Amino acid sequence: MHGRPLGQLFLERAREHADRIAVDVPGGTRLTYAELAALVTRFAAGLRALGAGPGAVVAVAGSRGAEACVALLGAVCAGATYLPLDQSLPAARVAGMLDDAAAVAVVRLPGAATATGRPTWDYERVLAAGTAAGAEGGQEPPLAAGAEEAPAYVMFTSGTTGRPKAVAVPRRGLVRLAVDNGFLEVRPTDRVLHAATLSFDASVLEMWPALLGGACLVPADSTLLLAPYALHAFLREQRISVMFATTSVFHQIAQERPETFADLRYVLTGGEALRPDAARRVLAQGGPEHLVNAYGPTETACVATAHRVEHVPEGATGVPIGRPIADTVCHVLREDGTEAAPGEEGELCVGGPAVAAGYLNNPAESARRFVTVDPGTGPVRVYRTGDFVRRLPDGLLEFRGRRDDQVKVRGFRIELGEIRDAATAHPAVTDCAVLPREDGATRSLALFAATGPDAGGPTAAELRAHLAARLPAFMVPASITVLEQLPLATNGKVDRAALLALTAEPEPAAPGGHPAAADAAPATVAEVVAAIWNRTLPQDAPQDGDDDFFARGGNSLTASQLVRLVQDALSIGGSHSYRLVGDLLMQPTLKAFTAAVTATVRGLPTPSRLPVADRWLPDLDRPVPPVLTAAEPRPDWRRPRHVLLTGATGFLGAHLLHELERRTGAELHLLVQARDEEHALRRLAGARTRHGITEPLPVGRIRIHLGDLAAPRLGLTGAAHAELASCLDVVHHCGADVNFLYPYEQLRPANVDGTAEVIALAAARAVPLHFVSTIGVVHGFGAAGVRHVREDTPLDHVELLSMGYTESKWVAEGLVRKAALAGLPAAVHRPHEITGATRGHVWNSGAALCELFKLICELGLAPDLPVALNLVPVDHAAAAIVHLALHTEASGQTYHLTNPREAVLADLVERLRAHGHRIETIGYREWTEAMTAHLADRPGHSFTPFAPRFTTVAAGGELTLEELCATDHFPQLGRDRIERDLAGSGLHCPPVDAALLDAYIRYFHASGFIPEPEPGSAR
Repeated sequence: MHGRPLGQLFLERAREHADRIAVDVPGGTRLTYAELAALVTRFAAGLRALGAGPGAVVAVAGSRGAEACVALLGAVCAGATYLPLDQSLPAARVAGMLDDAAAVAVVRLPGAATATGRPTWDYERVLAAGTAAGAEGGQEPPLAAGAEEAPAYVMFTSGTTGRPKAVAVPRRGLVRLAVDNGFLEVRPTDRVLHAATLSFDASVLEMWPALLGGACLVPADSTLLLAPYALHAFLREQRISVMFATTSVFHQIAQERPETFADLRYVLTGGEALRPDAARRVLAQGGPEHLVNAYGPTETACVATAHRVEHVPEGATGVPIGRPIADTVCHVLREDGTEAAPGEEGELCVGGPAVAAGYLNNPAESARRFVTVDPGTGPVRVYRTGDFVRRLPDGLLEFRGRRDDQVKVRGFRIELGEIRDAATAHPAVTDCAVLPREDGATRSLALFAATGPDAGGPTAAELRAHLAARLPAFMVPASITVLEQLPLATNGKVDRAALLALTAEPEPAAPGGHPAAADAAPATVAEVVAAIWNRTLPQDAPQDGDDDFFARGGNSLTASQLVRLVQDALSIGGSHSYRLVGDLLMQPTLKAFTAAVTATVRGLPTPSRLPVADRWLPDLDRPVPPVLTAAEPRPDWRRPRHVLLTGATGFLGAHLLHELERRTGAELHLLVQARDEEHALRRLAGARTRHGITEPLPVGRIRIHLGDLAAPRLGLTGAAHAELASCLDVVHHCGADVNFLYPYEQLRPANVDGTAEVIALAAARAVPLHFVSTIGVVHGFGAAGVRHVREDTPLDHVELLSMGYTESKWVAEGLVRKAALAGLPAAVHRPHEITGATRGHVWNSGAALCELFKLICELGLAPDLPVALNLVPVDHAAAAIVHLALHTEASGQTYHLTNPREAVLADLVERLRAHGHRIETIGYREWTEAMTAHLADRPGHSFTPFAPRFTTVAAGGELTLEELCATDHFPQLGRDRIERDLAGSGLHCPPVDAALLDAYIRYFHASGFIPEPEPGSAR
């Protein structure tokens, strides 16, 4: 059936149901199947007579209605391919679509505007040409073998930016969508609503199953879908039994009039993730006979999977998208192309004869998305959807998020669905959208919340507080806008462009808020700071002297942007940036920041910090809890049964978890900051995927403990804390707040207080503690002129570190050392630069070193500075830590987890050149000036948070922090202890040579993190 000619199927159905109504336009044209078939036959003959025969692409401009049905069916019966044109699109975009599809002509339906650039045939002219030709051959002409794969229509992907992609959908795809599809059984007695724009996929789903099923198609104005009460009345009046609603429309109807669907046989919804509460509300109000959650990109002929929703359990986090429909196969693939196990997330790849051949006139994108894979059952051609799903135990597919729904903001990878879930958990929020905003350099998030027409919804500030209580700070959107309802586009989906227009920033004003004038007086420092403050922060709160930076949506990257703009405006040297950022974050009001800037401009000291000698002493002097070495049961660190790991969602932490899975049989207790256990598991699984770990999360061996390093008792309940204290055999403390901009005081809660809480937990039974620190704690030695630091050299020179993060790890190490002296079995691991794994070479691309590599390629300039590249692959680091924990007693020792065969930055630059990058090496000061100028025009650049390392002068000297990392200043690091304790383990850190650097560069290119240069561009 699915391989039969499409036009022939329609004409056969028309003969079977000749006297039934095929198209019924309310208040307008009514056509029986016999009348429709006669018009279609004439139209097909007219197209052929005018030169649009088999294989030609014919554009159809106009709106849904009887004439549109004749034109689209007629094109198919003529053997041509139809291209529906949305008349609301700009002329330039329409012209581009006609070019990409190579349309031979445009058929203009009654009332449509004139299309330019192609021959235009009025609808009546085509019919007249068919009459003159004798209207011969109403069914498709004989076609060559494989003709069922010829395109039925061309549809352009919706919602894209830039030039849209043309998808040529095969005829077989339409047949399998309309006939014996396995999810929608249209009967001749059905009346099917047709309200979708012709250029939107939903129109295909509305029209073809109806007309190939002998049913009656009822065209209606699409604005009807935006008015739930009017829609309800229309459905009853027109006796509609089958309809499709985009997910956004479905959510709106479910909120305002859920009983709308009660008298229908079928309601299909799709296009976005279906909210469980909306589906549950509709079902509770007497839902339709069949509620179907459909999924399918344009490239797979509209629908690829479908699920009949009969029950949505309380607490469900999603609604399955079901199983493949007829003539369709679905593979859930890992990054290496192998089939994912049940429950494991993977990319959904759709195969089968219905999948499009590719994108017209876009071979590069076609080659990227339409691929041949071998999931273990033999080669198969599939379309890579970019959507992540998992297969549930009953075989249903569960949508987990779009690949492009994962955005990177300020170095963090963020799943927008998590923010939507948190926002809609507010009882007054009925729907919401979270969109990334970009201005060419800066990316931030904007949240738009719909609260309905009733008063009493939350303000933006209240909703921000709601989100802040549920999400990490970096996930709270910078801008929050509260609306009665979300605007919808003509295709029924959320109108993203309209939403972003609400947050469009006005043209920058001169300091003081007024347009610059040639004779304007110089602005004061306060006016400059206020203007930049107001322009940089989201505009959802009034600005005054007590305006709070964080309450306005500020974060560490925004702080860096604001400080850099102030420095540029007031000619403040780069050496002050780190201190100004710290001042802002410690006293985050406009008034306090203005005072700090004013003091800097005048060369005065700022009062925001304690004297140097006092900043760390109170934390180092805190007492160590009693270490109960005789408490039972005794921990068994050689054969642990229970292991606690913090930081498992981080780069090294994810690999530590993987290594503990492989090397132990222990139950793995994970401290995770999350809303609930399901959210925690999603975060853990997402971390594995991001960091290149292909094995599925061993859910059966994992115990989730919802907590927070910065909270008392780690945020655990008393019972959970006591349970952990009583059962653990070893603790791996890898979690930390890693931020190179925040001052010590901002990082103390998570990094110092959190470590103290971990120590207290371990001390209850003298459980061995393995603390992951950073090699950065020894930077102060270099500033002090010390040239060699052994693993057992006592820590010193914290006052010369000049960075809050390393200061906090320095103090945390001090606490671990004190606990070890009090009897706690403890070991400290100081890794150098943690880099991509030895297999797959996947990096944490938000790391400082990654961003430096990227900036060098972007500038085409490298600093002449012998920065050590002491690269430690993350899988080696994790394997070493776990091996040491299982084979060597923790007795207060420190390990320098470094690479004994390091390279320098010049070696990497040489390899980048070998791969085609044009890079010139210049003096360090000249490079920092070029870097500063580059970032000044791009205040939201991803390197901005790391720039202070290159401009801030370290305490007690004249060198910047980065210069202290050069081989002629950084101390040599002893490795005696780690080499002795790893001897015989088989673990060897690979040298930082051309082979390793080349592998990393290939990964950067393949992932798109660093664009691959054009051939022949090397200098």
